[in-house]
Amino acid sequence: MEDDVFSDLSEAETLESYNRLRSVVDDYRRTEASQEREVSGLKARIMNIVEDEAARGPSTALFSSAGLPYSMTTSSLRAQVRAAVDEEPGLRARRVRITSESAPGRPLDLQVTLTMAAGSSPREFSSRLRERIARRMQLIVGVKAGSVDLMVEDVHDE
Repeated sequence: MEDDVFSDLSEAETLESYNRLRSVVDDYRRTEASQEREVSGLKARIMNIVEDEAARGPSTALFSSAGLPYSMTTSSLRAQVRAAVDEEPGLRARRVRITSESAPGRPLDLQVTLTMAAGSSPREFSSRLRERIARRMQLIVGVKAGSVDLMVEDVHDE
């Protein structure tokens, strides 16, 4: 999957970027209104798409098990995966990256970074954690998880 421009940004940086974009859209609309011009046609549709995207953040296109398309904010999808990691004792989620395109009948591949408590072993929790993430993706998001790559970034003290 081709990385989007926000893949290397933290959530705070992404939110700041979207807030700036929202400000630009609002300024543009005020300028248009003050000049008493009506924004219509293609220009209006583009501005509405930009405004919607800025209001809720980037979305991930998904397909239901029946093959029907829908979208979910990327931050919501990531939050579900992080919640599954955080449920595991001794683990703390960091980043979630979607590494494949969603397509009808195809699972979604993920890369998850986390920290683990001192004394934990990836051998002890990796298969259990992958299953937990896959269950949550299916139950809450409605998409099957494909490969779930786990990367331990750090060891923390409890």
